[in-house]
Amino acid sequence: MFRKNEGHNQTTMFSAVNSLPDNVKKRLESSWADAFYQYYFKKIDESVFAPLYSTKSSRPNVPVNVLIGFETLKAGLGLSDEAMYNSFLFDVQVRYALGLYDLDAGYFDLRTLYYFRAALNSYEQEHGSSLITLATQAVVKDQMETFRLKGGLQRMDSTLIQSNIRAMSRLQLVFTIIQRLIILASEEDIKGNPTLFEPYQKEDAQHLCYKIKYQDRTSRLEQAGIHLHQMLDLLYTRHGTNELWKQAMQVFTEHFTLVEKAVTINDPGSMSGSTMQSPHDPEATYRTKGHDSARGYVANLSETCDPSNEVQLITSTQVQPNTTDDQALLAEALPHLQQDMGLDTLLTDGGYAGPVSAKALDAHGVTLKTSAIKGAKRTRDAVGLEAFTQEKTADGHQIIRCMQGLTGRVKTGPNGTWTTVAFPEATCAGCPFQDQCPAKRVMKKDIRIVRFTKNSLRVAQTRKIVQEEGPQIRNQRASIESTVRSVIHVFGGHLCKLAVRGRQRVRDYIVYSAMMVNVRRLSKFVGENRRIAMVN
Repeated sequence: MFRKNEGHNQTTMFSAVNSLPDNVKKRLESSWADAFYQYYFKKIDESVFAPLYSTKSSRPNVPVNVLIGFETLKAGLGLSDEAMYNSFLFDVQVRYALGLYDLDAGYFDLRTLYYFRAALNSYEQEHGSSLITLATQAVVKDQMETFRLKGGLQRMDSTLIQSNIRAMSRLQLVFTIIQRLIILASEEDIKGNPTLFEPYQKEDAQHLCYKIKYQDRTSRLEQAGIHLHQMLDLLYTRHGTNELWKQAMQVFTEHFTLVEKAVTINDPGSMSGSTMQSPHDPEATYRTKGHDSARGYVANLSETCDPSNEVQLITSTQVQPNTTDDQALLAEALPHLQQDMGLDTLLTDGGYAGPVSAKALDAHGVTLKTSAIKGAKRTRDAVGLEAFTQEKTADGHQIIRCMQGLTGRVKTGPNGTWTTVAFPEATCAGCPFQDQCPAKRVMKKDIRIVRFTKNSLRVAQTRKIVQEEGPQIRNQRASIESTVRSVIHVFGGHLCKLAVRGRQRVRDYIVYSAMMVNVRRLSKFVGENRRIAMVN
């Protein structure tokens, strides 16, 4: 049965915290624990999690804000479950942060936390909504209102993070999948096909691979592919809807091709990064970015950066398979950032600019400013579309004005893909830029035209912003990189490998760590203001 935690609002005179010496208590109240309690723990809306619990009269739940606070401290401090649990039991500062003032109050068994995680996972699978994300977004919104922070100007950046999975060779992956598939086979299946099943039952996949000579690996992989196909056929009727069977089928189609009943190995070069990396984390993908390679996910963070804000907070946290494009991440984050945080201008690097993000930005009325632009650099003696400006006449018609101030007629093609702008040849003849200008003369007509698409015009506008405001955007955006590091450094920093696997658990870890970064910032800000007030 769900019940809100109101006990932390009432303190007793003879609690363990009140029994501390005055100077120790004062130090505790000025530490990060007080900011955690005041601006995070107390702001968690426990009613969001009510659907996880029974509506029947039964034993009340362990306070949800204690469980969420426990998870946030665990991720933010980089601790294991066992280490964090010990801190929960014996560390006065941790207990104070969780609204517990006595060592004998609020006790719960560690497995309660595991049940809570399982309930969150089941709810998300059924409803497609993350309660952790909903609750923490509401907390950040409350923090911004409390400290009167503006969210109109924000910056965004992404980073690769690795799942807690082992890097497997193709052969080891196929062996592992086969051994997991054997779980579905009955004794009759195994006894009736000894040559099919028995070779994979003696040792685990890793030790099976060790015993195969290098020159025999290709033939052994092909043989494993044949066996995998035979097992899939044998078990399809009874287990075709089972998740283990589906995973095995995915691996077979990714690594092998069946042509006229013959199994052949797919060329590694034809395989994408979205192929399964491990059956223990089927959502994890493979990506190479620059000189770095990672198996796992991409984390995308947004934070406020309005110069008038006295403290900046992380406002959005996303985690997706690492093959996800930055444009898609931006489009996914926009509704929350615009509606709940009042976003109107977003600063990013060049990876976020493109047609996908442009469509989302237009829909939400948000301006994107990038510090760079993807693609080849324009030669210095060339004049691009960025030299042309768009205007509208009083009657609403669109015109294009060149750098010399000449206006041209805008005409859109019948399919709506291409747009042309025509300039009289007589006016262009004396232009000093005519050799570099994209306006080309039309044979047998006394006009010059410029052809462009919506996308090419968008790229030109982005290029113009970069040319005019690039250094300023880079300066304003730069701090987001240190913010990203603040979130992931407790897990090992650049290309860190988290202690969990699965997109949901990885995402929750990053969300909790981001919330802890916000708490530290608020603690520092409040502490500095308190010291200034004492001096004055």
